Amino acid sequence: MDYSAGIMSHSFWYLETKKTAEYLAEGISKNELMELSLNENIYQVDSERRARELVNVCYRRLKGFDNDLLTFLSTCDQNSGKLIVLISVLTDDKLFFEFVHEVFREHILLGNFTIKNSDLDIFFMNKMNQSEVIENWKDTTLKKVKANYKKYLIEAGLLKKEDDNYQIILPFIDYNLKNLLIKNDLTPFLHAIAGDA
Repeated sequence: MDYSAGIMSHSFWYLETKKTAEYLAEGISKNELMELSLNENIYQVDSERRARELVNVCYRRLKGFDNDLLTFLSTCDQNSGKLIVLISVLTDDKLFFEFVHEVFREHILLGNFTIKNSDLDIFFMNKMNQSEVIENWKDTTLKKVKANYKKYLIEAGLLKKEDDNYQIILPFIDYNLKNLLIKNDLTPFLHAIAGDA
């Protein structure tokens, strides 16, 4: 998977991802989902472009999940649901996963529960030195990507803004969810958000 700045034009889409999981758990195909989105406006959006985008992004995020995890997502509490949606984003975005694994997780392991904007700056500077793709991003792109990283972690309940910094909130991970994530080979993503070694 290549590095992408796609996250800057997408939202967390918790409810939309949950709804998509419900349809996929019922055995609906991507094409059928697209028809429902375009003809019945299942996501309650105001344009055909957004209706198509939601199907494409939500489907891509969830395509590796088995039926048990999809069913769990469609019926679980909000806390677990938001963690699954965050993990679905991490599976779809290599760079965001690397940020959560290398910065967020490391902070927890070191007992430093404050993330500063400078932590993001250092992360992206390192990535620019490693990747021509990121090196060629415009400043506006970098700014939007950084903003969405923080926004996604806040929406997932893992960060809280305090003054100019962000406080890490350790997630409560339901026992059943943990087992489903392990069963779906999502252990690295589970470790990244939980700060496990």
